[in-house]
Amino acid sequence: MEALRRSADLLPSFISTCSPPVSSLIIDISIASSFLPVAAAANIPCFVLFASSASMLALCSVYAFLSKPSGTDVNIAGGVLKIPNSSLPPPLRDPNHIFTSLFVENGRALAQANGILVNTFSALEPEVLVALNSGAVLPGLPPVIAIGPLPPVKKQPSLPSPVLRWLDEQPEKSVMYVSFGSRTAMSKDQIRALGAGLEMSGCRFFWVVKTAKVDREEVVDIEELLGEEFAKRVGERGLVVKEWVEQEVVLAHRAVAGFMSHCGWNSVTEAVAAGVRILAWPRAGDQRVNAALVARSGLGIWPEKWAWEAEERVVSAEEISVKVREVMGDERLPQFVKQIVMRENWEVEDK
Repeated sequence: MEALRRSADLLPSFISTCSPPVSSLIIDISIASSFLPVAAAANIPCFVLFASSASMLALCSVYAFLSKPSGTDVNIAGGVLKIPNSSLPPPLRDPNHIFTSLFVENGRALAQANGILVNTFSALEPEVLVALNSGAVLPGLPPVIAIGPLPPVKKQPSLPSPVLRWLDEQPEKSVMYVSFGSRTAMSKDQIRALGAGLEMSGCRFFWVVKTAKVDREEVVDIEELLGEEFAKRVGERGLVVKEWVEQEVVLAHRAVAGFMSHCGWNSVTEAVAAGVRILAWPRAGDQRVNAALVARSGLGIWPEKWAWEAEERVVSAEEISVKVREVMGDERLPQFVKQIVMRENWEVEDK
């Protein structure tokens, strides 16, 4: 990320050779502080792409200007959004962390942009978007434009897989999909408790187990981790895999009704587009901010006392089983989610 930021001085010579001429730029928030001044000097309109929620954008906008940013709760726009200190990304608790310095620098730079494109939509975060565009969050911000939910890149149709064949055999709206993204790994003790909780819930589940970070090889055998008898006890109502799966395909499957998720923003928006309720279990980063949004918007539930990555407490099987049953037994979804699902279906039919 730092190497990208330091490459800003290469931009003018690159865009001077482009044909047709560059009319505007869209840059990621992570390089805003170094690229926005270069774009302004070249007299090229420049927009910032913010790939997380508008709530997280509001935090990024104000954090650099807080009188006591470390160790305190954040009250935004007179209470439109309240983010407890316990929900802030853990690196922000260290003023010397590189994430903190970049977060502050890029937040301060936002006023230089011609606009901010955020991967959300007005029905999901109406009050926050109004506050951002009215100057209530921070005076001087450029227009904030909701462009979400951004659809995943269209790929070739998936070949039949054991996962999809298993889902095809399950009753409609009967399966809890469990995945915490490619970057999140749980402790072995927590994985075992999660397995016991899924078993205890009595619900059907499809679980993608992650025991290592994204750039590390998975070396733990599932049977060794969960016990040889686990698969026999859950029988046909549970499927556990370690390999990567096409999440948007799984979420869109007719059998899937619930999603136990770390609440990475892409996962939240994919669940919205698929009309699937979320059991939020944030693990790191912006995920507690996103989980709070899931809870207050009616997309699902967030057991706020459940530990996240930096904490050592193991959430018990009993706690997990209760919440799984709660999500799977509640079919209610906000009206705006139904509208999103209808829109997605219309796009598919049009194509």
